[in-house]
Amino acid sequence: MKKLITLATLLQLGTASASVVAIMDSGTDINHKDLAPKAWTNKNEVVGSKTDLDGSGLPGDVHGWDFTTNSGNVFDGKYNNLLTPDVLKFYVLYAKYETKTITQAEFEWLKATTQDKVLMNKVNFVGGYAHGTHVGGVAALNNSKAEIMSLKILPTVYQELAPAAPADKANGKEPVQLELDFGDGNVNVAPAMSVEDFKKAIIGEATQQIQKMVPMHGYLKFHKVDVVNQSFGIGFTAAVDFISAAFIEEVKREPTQKELTDLVVAYFGTLLKVGPQMFAAAPDTLFIIAAGNDASNNDQFPDYPSSIQAPNKIVVAATLGYSEIADFSNFGATRVDVAAPGVAIQSTAPANNYVFMSGTSQAAPFVTNAIAQAKDINPALSASDLKSIILKTVDVKAWLKGKVSTSGIVNKARVNRAAELSKTMNVEVAIQKAKAEIADVVVPKTFAKRLPGMDLKFRPLRPSLLVKLPSL
Repeated sequence: MKKLITLATLLQLGTASASVVAIMDSGTDINHKDLAPKAWTNKNEVVGSKTDLDGSGLPGDVHGWDFTTNSGNVFDGKYNNLLTPDVLKFYVLYAKYETKTITQAEFEWLKATTQDKVLMNKVNFVGGYAHGTHVGGVAALNNSKAEIMSLKILPTVYQELAPAAPADKANGKEPVQLELDFGDGNVNVAPAMSVEDFKKAIIGEATQQIQKMVPMHGYLKFHKVDVVNQSFGIGFTAAVDFISAAFIEEVKREPTQKELTDLVVAYFGTLLKVGPQMFAAAPDTLFIIAAGNDASNNDQFPDYPSSIQAPNKIVVAATLGYSEIADFSNFGATRVDVAAPGVAIQSTAPANNYVFMSGTSQAAPFVTNAIAQAKDINPALSASDLKSIILKTVDVKAWLKGKVSTSGIVNKARVNRAAELSKTMNVEVAIQKAKAEIADVVVPKTFAKRLPGMDLKFRPLRPSLLVKLPSL
């Protein structure tokens, strides 16, 4: 006998669904009091299970997966103690520096701190360690329906930095590190790799990077994830440094400018050629990607993964509120789509902390958040519909012309209105109506200015997937 489904049951089924938001990052602390109620839970799996119960290929993936340790434990809080008062103070004052509200005394403390290598080692580590939790908080903010899936793809291993000896500190010098050989005097030195073999290794590294990402994206498809935040990447400058250092180690000499250019082109050329495969592995999922923090033009200098061509992705630049593009933000009239606030963003951090961070890493989840809310308003919206709504409802800004393809910054209220209207009308019509109904975000007429001489050599972190090339 068939079970009858009542109208009330159908209505309940239609409203029970919530947007699934995956955070592919350094791990998200889903035990944080703000994130715990929003943690995605796979009811078909059991914590610690050795058996894959739902057929995803990952046993015990109750809240997501740690791809760095191959575990269902999505966040390891072993380094929570590194969120010290001084580390948190650094991020508070850096936020004031970026918003141009810092005092002279505060700036002097901040500048002096950047010279403290031991403390800065902790600051930089925490920037990556807390990154996924911070991003997750931005993506989930003011959205009680969204379900946050944590996918850790970036390793977080802290290496203590020994302080300089007092005498050396006084002289402004660091102690010399000596390598001593207590063997028989015969040191085995690996033979130099040929330039051609090194190039093959570089191409292989790029290919392997994509090959690792494809099954991860397939996992997203399996669980029907609506939107994915990817605030990681490899910028052009980082790739130049990475390839140059690896070349010296493997080829035993410095590369010529021509060799380095050829290698970097081969590396990015491979990423951009093979890269579409990973987005094709989850065609119904929308990927929101940070543009990068190198103040670089992505149209001229490629960036991974933001420069990969795919229909189901949006690349985001960062702004200071709705006033100006962030001085660190990458841009690109054709390779970057929209802008969003990404300066001095306060959000969740491990162990129920909160921290200020800046970067396109923070701008991307602002857009992820808007998409999740739109999806919750109208679950029938496809990835293509959601992308159209985001790109076509922006506040157009003259200062973003030539910086992003839409010349605009995301307007959440307008996005939500378009999503609401789309329940009863064509998406394109809903967009036009929302644009007519919802005004641009109000922007202050005067902006703060940094005091003369305040220049800090510190850039916001965008975690990288760079892996050191193995010796062949």
